[in-house]
Amino acid sequence: MRRSIRILDDAHYELVLAESLRILEEVGVKFVGEQMHARLSDAGFKTNDKGRWLLPADRVRAAIETVPSSFMLYDRNGHEYAEFGAGVSHFAPGSSGLNILDHRTGEHREAGTADFIEYIKVGHQLKHVRTLATSFSSKEIEPLISDAWRLYLLLRYTTKAFISGAFSEHGVPRLVQLMELYRKDAADLAARPMSICTITAAGQFSYNEDTTQNLIDYVEAGIPVEIVPITLMALNAPVTLPGALAFHTAEVLAGVTMAQTIKPGAPTLFGGSAAAFHMQNTTSPMTAIEALRLTNASSLMGKHLGMPTQAYTGFGEGKVLDAQAGAETAMGALLAVESGLDSVSGVG
Repeated sequence: MRRSIRILDDAHYELVLAESLRILEEVGVKFVGEQMHARLSDAGFKTNDKGRWLLPADRVRAAIETVPSSFMLYDRNGHEYAEFGAGVSHFAPGSSGLNILDHRTGEHREAGTADFIEYIKVGHQLKHVRTLATSFSSKEIEPLISDAWRLYLLLRYTTKAFISGAFSEHGVPRLVQLMELYRKDAADLAARPMSICTITAAGQFSYNEDTTQNLIDYVEAGIPVEIVPITLMALNAPVTLPGALAFHTAEVLAGVTMAQTIKPGAPTLFGGSAAAFHMQNTTSPMTAIEALRLTNASSLMGKHLGMPTQAYTGFGEGKVLDAQAGAETAMGALLAVESGLDSVSGVG
């Protein structure tokens, strides 16, 4: 049997889940976007007097039941590559960085296309980094199309499956078209997806228009999605572990319910990006022990619900590649494996 570190026991998970379901049913979620409003209305969901969509507990539980417990990603050439939900932790680099630390000069600077190509070529050779990611943007590319440029470079320089995402409300269709170039047609891409795409909650039980439209487009294209709230303990969530986990779970399950309303059976990961907000310094370290505990607890909540899981961990807060960076990276990576995370984003 695989060993695991358990921050909370099963009884606590049920208590936290009950609170999360109560939030969704009584407080509701703000979904922005006419298309999502139409989907929810057609499915019979209602809003309260503040315009927040109320998600009854039985409907949320029904949505959870339709999430596949595992799914397969394929490489660029269409071969089976990595199964998520099968008890193996797959590591991927982080995403959407703006700057890099130049390993030749030690300079902290904006990243360019040459840097991204170099990163891909290195990552392609690392057997323990199972999937790559659209990890940073190129300074010379217009921001609104840089999501497509990053994906184009990945498809050109590696055959590995990857983690990706769109930067705008209308960004997904062009990303899907790029991936379809390596499949027979749209149906073949849905049958053999090569990417997991990130859907980020806006916080305080809300999803903005970019996110809701991206979710619709990804799910309809058959691309697996990871629902990733950015939970900042003591800022947009309670400082206590059970309280933060209740907020976190509510935001994930709102996204899960949306995805399964669009297409029941859509591959969906219970994701997260946890941090502990430091009131005095106004910083949000993701490697703080409180954040690591929340990452562990959220992963185990996903497993408790029978879903594949994801989280951002396995990196360091150090400004250079020093002992602090190494220790924090090792601790996050170890905890990820011991938590049974299926997709670990952030290494490197």
